[in-house]
Amino acid sequence: MKATIIFLLLAQVSWAGPFQQKGLFDFMLEDEASGIGPEDRFPEVPLEPLGPMCPFRCQCHLRVVQCSDLGLPPSLTELHLDGNKISKVDAASLKGLNNLAKLGLGFNSISTVDNGSLANTPHLRELHLNNNKLNKVPGGLAEHYIQVVYLHNNNISAVGSNDFCPPGYNTKKASYSGVSLFSNPVQYWEIQPSTFRCVYVRSAIQLGNYK
Repeated sequence: MKATIIFLLLAQVSWAGPFQQKGLFDFMLEDEASGIGPEDRFPEVPLEPLGPMCPFRCQCHLRVVQCSDLGLPPSLTELHLDGNKISKVDAASLKGLNNLAKLGLGFNSISTVDNGSLANTPHLRELHLNNNKLNKVPGGLAEHYIQVVYLHNNNISAVGSNDFCPPGYNTKKASYSGVSLFSNPVQYWEIQPSTFRCVYVRSAIQLGNYK
């Protein structure tokens, strides 16, 4: 009987295939013993050990958490998904989040941000994509009134003259107050001076320090 139970448990584990991200809200846990993120730990309580935790309304199996199609409220203004293993932001990931003002996606494995992804967030003002695997500046920044964008510690090797500001010298309604590009392969002398034409305060731009 015991052998049968062990066999069934092993068989259940073997059904779990390799992790595949289906949406922005699907990720792998850093901590095998917990279903909560690395920064959202509960305080230690001198009670009997709790079983593995899974975020509300998500589906969890081993170290994989599937939280797609949660129906996030359209009134949401801040969303933090830092410190997971998200690899891609597709065009439909942020659909319906029209009031989102701050998005945190730092410390992931994002290599691609599809064109049109930011079109669903017209009120976005602050975007954190630092410490990822991006090799170029995400498209759509020039069409938004984003004020703060963190892109440091990525693999960005080139910056186009229209990546941050609209074509020509028409300024955005709200100029940037912070642009971080340090710890990227791109060299500051390779960036055209007109690239940051809509940035009034040059000290808001951070470049260099790449090894």
